[in-house]
Parts: sequence; C-alpha cells; structure tokens
Amino acid sequence: MGILEIDQIKKCEQEAADLIEGARQRKKLAIEEAIREGEERMALRLSDAEKKVREEREGAEKDMQEEHTLLLKNAKDEARRIREHSTQKKDDAVLRLIRMITGEDHVLSSPNE
Repeated sequence: MGILEIDQIKKCEQEAADLIEGARQRKKLAIEEAIREGEERMALRLSDAEKKVREEREGAEKDMQEEHTLLLKNAKDEARRIREHSTQKKDDAVLRLIRMITGEDHVLSSPNE
C-alpha cells in the first residue's frame, strides 16, 4: 500500500468519524429538543390543571359564600319570628295576669285592640 492510499484511507476514516460525530450531535440536539418540547407540554398541562383547580376552588368558595348568606338570612328570619312570637306571648301573659289579679277584662287594652 502506498502513502497515497494510506492518506486516502485516513481521510475516509476522518470523514466517517466526522459523520459519526455529526450524527451524535444531531441525536443529542434532537433529544434535547424532545426534552424541551416535553417540558413545555408538561408546563402547559400543569398550567391548565392549576387553572382548573383554581376555578373549581373559586366556584366552591362562591357556592359556600352563597350558602352561608342564605343560612344567615334564614337564621335572622327565624330569630325575628321567634322574637315576634315571644313578644306576643309575653303580652298575652301580662294581660291574663292583670285580668286574674283585677278580675276585670278591660283594665288594659291589648296592643291588638
């Protein structure tokens, strides 16, 4: 084998090594790109999931606030009814007591008369 052939073989080997190195670099870049794309997709999915959780939480908080408001309104209405009923019963009891003590039906006039 002559020097020219050896040089040509070395040149071919170098070209093959360069091609292999280029392929490795492209493979590495492709893997890095796939990782970035996967991370971007994961970030988008995570963002969507966080948004959905936030919307569900806000909806639940709104529902809870509405329920709380309704319960307070009902409690106030019930307290008002109890107060009115108690006042009426107290007035009736006072009037009966006065009638029992005096023996007269017309000593005091009731609020309804």
